Amino acid sequence: MKNIYKTLLVCLLLLFAGHLSAQQVGAKVNTLYLATSTLNLGVDFRIASQWSGSILLSYNSWQFPSARQVTLSNGAQVNANPKAMHLLVMPEVKWWPCKTFQRHFIGLHGIYATYNAGGLPLPEQLKNRRYEGNLVGVGLSWGYQWAFAKRWGVELSLGAGYVYTRYKQFECGACGTLLSQGSKGLFAPTKVALNIIYYMK
Repeated sequence: MKNIYKTLLVCLLLLFAGHLSAQQVGAKVNTLYLATSTLNLGVDFRIASQWSGSILLSYNSWQFPSARQVTLSNGAQVNANPKAMHLLVMPEVKWWPCKTFQRHFIGLHGIYATYNAGGLPLPEQLKNRRYEGNLVGVGLSWGYQWAFAKRWGVELSLGAGYVYTRYKQFECGACGTLLSQGSKGLFAPTKVALNIIYYMK
């Protein structure tokens, strides 16, 4: 199953690369990611009159300040050491019923991410645990795009799909004890975006 997702991701990237140079191109940032201190940058490009492609890269390497303490299995009290570190790549193909980059679209996206997250208040699984691992997935999305200037636009998009992850679970805190490791597949939300887009061509 994991190899299927990797193959899909590579095919999408090759498809996008073949069309990027000759089509209309826009750069975008997801403001919701920025609100969590996650750096991100995406590229949108026209493939045909009703088709476009995009690829998004997001990165977070920060540890968040916190005075919250957690109790380890040996009874020691340590700082929760909250973090949501990750590197994520999301390619996507979009179909526009009206015209490319105008109004509604339906998208098919792939996901690859590596992550190190824990000590966070939400979701509950991350409150007293830390997880390291890799994730692949595929999902469907719906979105809507508004133009508010000649070269500027706003895009709202929501998506859901299937993700598969291999992970290690640790106690919270720096150098926490390894508790378990495993893999899991599930259907889940895969995309939430409020993008600001600048069209360069």
